[in-house]
Amino acid sequence: MVQQGGRPRARRRSRRWYRSPLMRRLLAVNLLALVILAASLLYLGGYKRELIETELRLVEAKGRTIAVALGHESMRLLAEGEPVLDTQSAEPLLRRLIEESGLSVRIRVRVFGPDGTLRLDSRRFSGFGDAVESEPLPPADETNMFHAALRWMLGLFDLAFRELETIEPYRERAEQKASDYREVEGALQGETGQVVRSLGARGLVLSVALPIRDFKRVLGAAMVSADGRPIDEAVSEMRLNILAAAAVALVASVLLTIYMARAIVRPLRDLSATAERVRPGYGRVDIQDLSGRNDEIGDLSAALRRMTHALWEGMEETEKFAADVSHELRTPLASTYSAAETAIRENDPAKRRKLMQIVLDDVKRLNRLIDSVADFSSLGVQFSRAETRPVDMGGMVAACIDAEQPPRPGLAVEAGDPLIVRGLEAQLARVVRNLIDNARSYSPAAGSVRLSLARERDEVVLRVDDDGPGFQAGKEETIFDRFYTDRPEAGGHGDRHSGLGLSISRDIARLHGGSVGASNRCDADGAVQGARFELRLPAAEA
Repeated sequence: MVQQGGRPRARRRSRRWYRSPLMRRLLAVNLLALVILAASLLYLGGYKRELIETELRLVEAKGRTIAVALGHESMRLLAEGEPVLDTQSAEPLLRRLIEESGLSVRIRVRVFGPDGTLRLDSRRFSGFGDAVESEPLPPADETNMFHAALRWMLGLFDLAFRELETIEPYRERAEQKASDYREVEGALQGETGQVVRSLGARGLVLSVALPIRDFKRVLGAAMVSADGRPIDEAVSEMRLNILAAAAVALVASVLLTIYMARAIVRPLRDLSATAERVRPGYGRVDIQDLSGRNDEIGDLSAALRRMTHALWEGMEETEKFAADVSHELRTPLASTYSAAETAIRENDPAKRRKLMQIVLDDVKRLNRLIDSVADFSSLGVQFSRAETRPVDMGGMVAACIDAEQPPRPGLAVEAGDPLIVRGLEAQLARVVRNLIDNARSYSPAAGSVRLSLARERDEVVLRVDDDGPGFQAGKEETIFDRFYTDRPEAGGHGDRHSGLGLSISRDIARLHGGSVGASNRCDADGAVQGARFELRLPAAEA
């Protein structure tokens, strides 16, 4: 980052919403899904197959009518009594059947003899011309360039998928024979056949071949071919409708995506800008409260607000801690300075030794205070870097008691089955030692310190009881404040403690998800018998 006027500049400038990478990704995903859907719909393979099958059934029905009529009305007997197909009588019959069907511009009928030669072709009939090959002009409202280009693109689309379908191409020789068409060969064997062939850009040809029979004898084959361009036109019309719907969906998708992106990007940008201002030198800034959105952005806003509040509280706590440390250091420093200054002018060796002992005690106190401050400051960092493990509280407490120097009579622990918690054993042992040390410092010489360990529901509870004077009313929470001390002058321990032990113990317990509390132990008459500290930690499985 570039420094400007002592203040770091933001790494990147605020983006416009339409330049947002997030919005581009949303658009890309939504539009890609829409394009894929539209492309899959434009294929219309199943729809086209249904149209072809329907058309083939119609052509077969018409061809069956023609074949039956030719078999019954255009048959004559040879001298030998063999029935044959009379092409002279078949031609007017065939012409009449085609005209009556009203399909003269859509179908072509070819009649093949039993020897496979072409006997009749409706294309050669007078007045029928080349109807199958004609191409109607597009409607007047589609002659503009837009529709022409659209149909051209749809035509390319259709050709591409037609190539993928590997449809057999249609080829017609000048001298046609039954062997040119496999469906005709099958019809001469008494079987009905259907074949779909491609004319390339001119569409499809649908052919049905049926045997012409005289009872069970096959006299020839009738091949009825239909122009498949109406099918292509129906598919093209469907594609145009799909394209129109896709265009509307595309516009709606773009608008909705832009709306969604702005609804996401704008609050994120605002949160980013506000978070950028939450830095030293910018003053206290509150993160925008978007929790009312009831979505992930609202959750993010709430989390950022909690984080910044914790940050400000931490900064305030740091300032307060620094002030407390400064105050606590002044007392031993002032005492050291005064004792040293007096010792310089003191000629009595005994008094000088006493003054130097005061200096030595103050230096030791300063050393303990500095160590406690360092431990307190690094507590959170140590906990975040270390890995928690299962800790046997019974064994750990017993080890802490055994490590007491010198051993103190009256320390005891009561525990049943192994009680396991999860945490840092060294830190938990520190809490136990602090509680024991605090209890010992308040207990009289004839008193004792008693420890009990038990499981209560989902918690492991350690109680430390002493026979000291207890606490003043209302001081049960104050004793956990940093640098708080309220010890009797007797016992010689008043200058041994920094006032951070209980505060550190409570912080360690909280980092483990537990707590430390204090209360007075009273007898039946309400007289204070001593103090009780309770350490509560979440129980873990062994």
